[in-house]
Amino acid sequence: MRILWQSETLQLLPEKAVFWEKENTLFLADPHFGKAAAFRKAGIPIPEITTEDDLQKLSIIVEKTGTERIIFLGDFIHARQSKTQVLRNLLFLWREEFAELELHLIRGNHDLSSGDPWPELGIECHDEPWSLSNWDCRHHPVATSSKPYFAGHVHPGYALRGKGRTRERSSCFQISKNRIIFPAFGSFTGLKNIKPEEGEQIFVTNGKKIIGLPSLDNFILEK
Repeated sequence: MRILWQSETLQLLPEKAVFWEKENTLFLADPHFGKAAAFRKAGIPIPEITTEDDLQKLSIIVEKTGTERIIFLGDFIHARQSKTQVLRNLLFLWREEFAELELHLIRGNHDLSSGDPWPELGIECHDEPWSLSNWDCRHHPVATSSKPYFAGHVHPGYALRGKGRTRERSSCFQISKNRIIFPAFGSFTGLKNIKPEEGEQIFVTNGKKIIGLPSLDNFILEK
């Protein structure tokens, strides 16, 4: 789904990322790579394929869109305990496949505790805010900002109500004229239920399709 935001055309992807076609740039937030490993170290049984699945999803997006630059809006690696040899190997293999990509990371709260990614990955790390074009890239949303911005951190989710008492929670984008809050890209991250604020539109994703709620269509160019 393409939207017009700050006079720029952006593509909201069902895979919980945004593609800026004009600059061949992909934005995503909160991958939390290695989170499952951190949980397993704490004795909590978690499947080991989570990071592999997320990296495969990222590979498909890069190839499909022709991405030349990726900007991670924080929380690249979940925790210091996540920095295992297994995770290192997975990330290095992915990087070898996409060695030509320009990679940037806006440090989030988990990055500050886990430390920057391995230098060999060639990811340029920035403190927030990091200015890009006419807006800022952040990890944490802020109440006031001198510039429009992208942010993550919240892991926003929205409960869709069906017949009777049926409810289905899905990840979503929160979009207003001054900010876009991204859903968490990682598949093992959880959701925080949110309510749209005045002037804000919610775009829900089920991983395959984007749905704009409510039906204001303030930002939609095409579905």
